[in-house]
Amino acid sequence: MFVIEGTGDNAITADWVEKGFITSDWDTFSLDATTFVVKGTRYLCWAQSDPNWQNGVGTGLMLAPMENPWSIRKPAIVITRPELSWERIGHNVNEGAYVLERNGKLFLTYSASATDQNYAMGLLTADADADLMDPTSWRKSQEPIFTSNAQTSQWGPGHSAFTVSEDGLSDLLVFHARQYKEIEGEPLNNPDRHTRIQKLYWNADGTPNFGIPVADGETPSRLRSSANSTQYIRHNKQGVVTVEADIGSLGEDLFRIVSPGLAGKGAVSIESGSQPGSFLRFGTLSSFVYREGLSDPKGVSFEVGKDSGLYIASESNGLRVVGIGDIKGRLDVATFYKE
Repeated sequence: MFVIEGTGDNAITADWVEKGFITSDWDTFSLDATTFVVKGTRYLCWAQSDPNWQNGVGTGLMLAPMENPWSIRKPAIVITRPELSWERIGHNVNEGAYVLERNGKLFLTYSASATDQNYAMGLLTADADADLMDPTSWRKSQEPIFTSNAQTSQWGPGHSAFTVSEDGLSDLLVFHARQYKEIEGEPLNNPDRHTRIQKLYWNADGTPNFGIPVADGETPSRLRSSANSTQYIRHNKQGVVTVEADIGSLGEDLFRIVSPGLAGKGAVSIESGSQPGSFLRFGTLSSFVYREGLSDPKGVSFEVGKDSGLYIASESNGLRVVGIGDIKGRLDVATFYKE
């Protein structure tokens, strides 16, 4: 790993000079360095072959505080190795770390296995107040938190990073994936990993919810009921649409508002985010007029036909079409918030 330093306010026009090689504890294969700051200390996390583990086959994640932007304080520690079965498919790999600090905790994502359809993301968690140079401070999720999805045609999602939306209101997940499953030859030699970005959601307990890698096209949203702030429209694997409390399993409650809709200009259709090609229908009706929220202009409402006075409403843990005259005083049942 090498460091280059640029002087000037503009990275494009800066003068860049090589600061040198980052010397770690071993002179072995290293890559995917990232830095983060906690309580005034900057840390470097990177992937490296560990000669003391399984003869140096594969990579684990190393961590060390930085003395300056081009050198670390040794010795480094190992915070994760590819010890779980899903981390050892094709290649024994832990790599591509990135850290997000929220809610008093550090969430460190990483990627594992060969860079084909088996490539997946894992998660380490530590308290922000913990001794980060104590390996026991880092708790490892035993199952992958972001994996390939056949329904959305996204394969091998991984090597994530995070940023914030332009309005500052949403955390965004950046990663790469392929749009097809089968690869000829060594996956590392295949160049077709596309950079992707989608919204990152948060569970009620303050932990991140990565959901599924969504299909190509506009990023889908969740549709939360205005009548009950804990309930979302969901589309399960059996094709049944319900309105349920947030159960923490993202994917089935993601929808894409498609415009123009299936009926053409002037209407929208509501497409399942977890099952692209499946649309919300009431009998033969699958296109609706997109309206300002009936109970709150910050929300949205869906009228069934132009100026019909009929709207999609949430009632009894499901959806039905109601006349606006039937919901006087409770227009919130026909109002939803995009999240």
